[in-house]
Amino acid sequence: MCVFLLGIIFARYNETFKKYHKLCLAILKEFGFGHNSVSETRILREVESMNEELLKLNGSAFDPKPLCVLSTFNVTSSILFGSAFVSSGGSERIAKNMIKFVKNSDNATNFAPFLRFVPYFYRKTAAMALCHTDILSAIDNGIEFNKSTDCNESTFVKRFIEMEGRDYDHQDLLFIIRDLCFGSGETVSTTLQWAMIELANHPAAQNRFQREIDDVVPKDRLPSLDDKPRLPYTEAVILEVMRRHTAIPFFVPHQTLKDTEVFGLHIPKGCLVILKYRLH
Repeated sequence: MCVFLLGIIFARYNETFKKYHKLCLAILKEFGFGHNSVSETRILREVESMNEELLKLNGSAFDPKPLCVLSTFNVTSSILFGSAFVSSGGSERIAKNMIKFVKNSDNATNFAPFLRFVPYFYRKTAAMALCHTDILSAIDNGIEFNKSTDCNESTFVKRFIEMEGRDYDHQDLLFIIRDLCFGSGETVSTTLQWAMIELANHPAAQNRFQREIDDVVPKDRLPSLDDKPRLPYTEAVILEVMRRHTAIPFFVPHQTLKDTEVFGLHIPKGCLVILKYRLH
């Protein structure tokens, strides 16, 4: 079985998928998923750390991608593995490999698989395979760390093992966490980077954006979701960035569960389809 069919993102829609989908949501809710106040505390803590790193640059030019990916991923990594694992550098190792993995990914091979044998695409595929292996290795280290007596925190890994029991499927846990890592790290950081680009290219909008925040949020704290009703322009800027720049150009491929018909066209069971949506 292809390793990318394991986990939850690429998994087949069956009873195993339903089981782990329900289990993951239950665990994530325990850690504040869907509860703004709990999630926001973790996010703001990482925002402060990111601000400290930016101030160290003292206005010099830099590539924002590594910092954005690491900062956004650290929020999820602390839930998955615990803050001690993040501090040990395990989170950074996963983040760096995610950057390389995405950099070498190419949708062309999804539409024309034979391109994998062309030298250019072959090298990119080989690089992705190496990154994927290193990501799984780092995740495995995180799982083992959580099973040791050194980890005193309540984490996603610990709760998964507790709920599944000693006979839990280690491979399933490994690939589920891989999917959670990709789903939480790359998409959010990409949106953040596009926001930086758009604001830099539109100084008037950036000034109005900053002015509204300065007028509403006291100087002694960071913006909060509680401020949202009084920040209409800020919300509009964020939504416009997301409208103009799709985080992932093509959605994850899907497979039809049964024969169906779309606009008069027959789509057989088991056919691979790419879903694209247009937002109005």
